Amino acid sequence: MALHVKEEDVRERRRLQPGGGHGAMGVRKAYGNECSLMIAVRPPGYHSKPHFHDSDQIIYVLEGEHWFFVGDQGFHCKKGDFLRIPAKKIQWDWNRFDVDSVVVESHAPPMIGGPSGDGAIPLFDEGEKRQVGEIGTNTYVDHDFESVERKYNLL
Repeated sequence: MALHVKEEDVRERRRLQPGGGHGAMGVRKAYGNECSLMIAVRPPGYHSKPHFHDSDQIIYVLEGEHWFFVGDQGFHCKKGDFLRIPAKKIQWDWNRFDVDSVVVESHAPPMIGGPSGDGAIPLFDEGEKRQVGEIGTNTYVDHDFESVERKYNLL
């Protein structure tokens, strides 16, 4: 284990959208005891299913643009935009554009529960004890997401 890893040591993994969403995203993730950081490449047409988790989340759009939804609100985010999704809020996202969107996501506590943690790289100093307490895990829910998307003329 180390506090630093090189890009080539954090391999991108393709993650199919579980729970009935559409598409797959490329994910690279690292974590510590209190947080995780993920780089996600979402291709055109990617659409997640509504879910929530115990992690507070901050998103930064590195490339492209993307729609993110929190409860009954929709946010059209473009390169350079930030968005926060509070813990336990229903959320989903949709790349309605013709290019990949690349987003950086921070999660606290770390989103490493279940498939969300597959391939995540621990960043701990030599001799440091791994003391990850609570971890974030996606919980998929039934939610009338289409009515929210319709509100923004997306359907």
